[in-house]
Amino acid sequence: MVNPEHNELIGLGVYTLQEAALYGRLSPNKLSRWVFGSRKYEPVIESKLCNHGLVSFYDLVQAMAINSARDEGIPLPKIRQAISTAKDRYGVEFPLAYNHKLVWYDRDLHIQFPDESIIQVSGRLRGQRAIKEIVESFMKDLHFNAEGLVERFTPFELYGRQIVLDPERQFGQPLVGDTGYRADVLANAYCVEQSAELVATAYNIGVKDVQTAVAYIEDIRKAA
Repeated sequence: MVNPEHNELIGLGVYTLQEAALYGRLSPNKLSRWVFGSRKYEPVIESKLCNHGLVSFYDLVQAMAINSARDEGIPLPKIRQAISTAKDRYGVEFPLAYNHKLVWYDRDLHIQFPDESIIQVSGRLRGQRAIKEIVESFMKDLHFNAEGLVERFTPFELYGRQIVLDPERQFGQPLVGDTGYRADVLANAYCVEQSAELVATAYNIGVKDVQTAVAYIEDIRKAA
């Protein structure tokens, strides 16, 4: 992982490509193309960590939104244009990491924020009108600050414990509730001890915290 002495990385959330793909339930190949680009195409997301070969928390959230749009058949050039226009014309740094709706309207992609700003951000109005809101199922697991920017992601809950990805805490690694412990650390300890009770005692946390960590890691690995 990243050396925490790199101050420019603090607060962004930092993941390897493989970690980000796992946590976002994304294809590593697609995520790599969208964040880092390829020989043929520029990246879709302008990542602050591209030169480090890493993925930020905001890149991860935006990539999940891109994946939802692609699942709905939205052409990648339209998504690319929408993000570029939102940034260049409206000054929104992480367009798909804000509280938003994606709408396919008049054969163009629109990003709509709660104040209804940035309605049309790709192409021209043309052709037969059709309105289709793109369902981003993970949006219910995102929590936003007062400015509407995503501040944490809670993709899993069990026994009243949530798995929390927060870029301000341990570089955005998945933590179990308020324990401060990474889910993978607890899950790995369980694999060694084969006892949730022993791990809970060793880390001075609840048994259900350990069980939640184990269940989450098993869940995302199944989806990989």
